[in-house]
Amino acid sequence: MFRPLVKYLMKRSLKELDRQPSLVRGEHIRDVAIVVAFRSDETFAHAQQYVKEWRKRGMRSVDLYVFFPGKKQQESYSPNPQDIPFSRKDFNLAGKATSPDLVKALRTEYDVLIDLSRGRFFACDVVIAKIKAKWKVGENDDNRAFLLDLMIDIKQDPDVRKLMHHMDHYINHLNTSNAA
Repeated sequence: MFRPLVKYLMKRSLKELDRQPSLVRGEHIRDVAIVVAFRSDETFAHAQQYVKEWRKRGMRSVDLYVFFPGKKQQESYSPNPQDIPFSRKDFNLAGKATSPDLVKALRTEYDVLIDLSRGRFFACDVVIAKIKAKWKVGENDDNRAFLLDLMIDIKQDPDVRKLMHHMDHYINHLNTSNAA
């Protein structure tokens, strides 16, 4: 992907789309997309556990979009049916998805998108821009403000569990009809 061109195209298409984020109350969430980048086995294990917790809550669908920076890691991964693995090679120079599985998955509409990639990989940003979600949540990063509707500031804490805890607390506890 040619980064400057793709970033320009992402911003332009999001502006033209004029997507109006709509807050989805925690008790009304049925479809969730979670985007994570495989950086280390430990971090990825925490993200997989978080996805399992979401799936146990009785959601209609919880899809996990997993970015792999290396081909060896992606080849050794055995995905669940609701997992969508991808890498940089799944996009052309203009940032258009070329993988049939990724193209099919990007047609799905979600209530909430949870970004656990933390802005470390540009391919994750491209996927986040293309996913159709009513509400997009992730870590605070001024350079990615055009992608997310709610950004949580955790002061650059390297532990992804803290980010998951804060997002989960906001989405499912504070963001309810009964919250005062």
